[in-house]
Amino acid sequence: MTAAARPHRHRTLLAYAVAPVALAALGACTGSDPGPAVTTPPSTSAVTSSSAPTTTTTSAIPSPTATVDPVIAKIPAAARPHTQDGAEAFARFYMEQVNRAFTSADPTALVALAGPDCKTCSAFVAGAKDLKAKGHRHQGVSISVDGSPSNSYTPNSAIVQVFVTQHSVPVIDRNGKKVEQTKEGQGIFLATLTFDKHWMVQRLQVAK
Repeated sequence: MTAAARPHRHRTLLAYAVAPVALAALGACTGSDPGPAVTTPPSTSAVTSSSAPTTTTTSAIPSPTATVDPVIAKIPAAARPHTQDGAEAFARFYMEQVNRAFTSADPTALVALAGPDCKTCSAFVAGAKDLKAKGHRHQGVSISVDGSPSNSYTPNSAIVQVFVTQHSVPVIDRNGKKVEQTKEGQGIFLATLTFDKHWMVQRLQVAK
């Protein structure tokens, strides 16, 4: 369904920026590089009268492991291309990461996905940090994305509409005790994206 065909819906500003926050951030795990292959030296055979040719087997030297950008590594394949489809997928991914940041109280879920001048994005990070500091988190799917069609696209930037539903879910503490309940609502964000190695959100506005 296109954006034009969507019915008008009541738009509610997400309360994430001021919601209470939770749980410790997930630790990042990195795998160690494989060590050099161990080559067993050939055994020495007894010398015989016949001089048979000897064959030397050379073990292949492993090539160095390529370094993967940790930001690009967490972006799904569909959201990486420098294309209109890639921009739309990235806008969806960003809002899904907002959900992760609040359900896991993990502000690192949003690291390097938005520019420093995106005030709404900074508010999302601050909200997740607040939850983490208080030992709180949202229980269950807090936000879901209903669609992410682009309004405009150029090789330098894209503006994507992100249709979201905010669900009413409990906010719980470390012991699983409910301390608050989020409000439900629907809304549309306008995400302005730019591309530099990967898409980034530069501005996130609530559609009027």
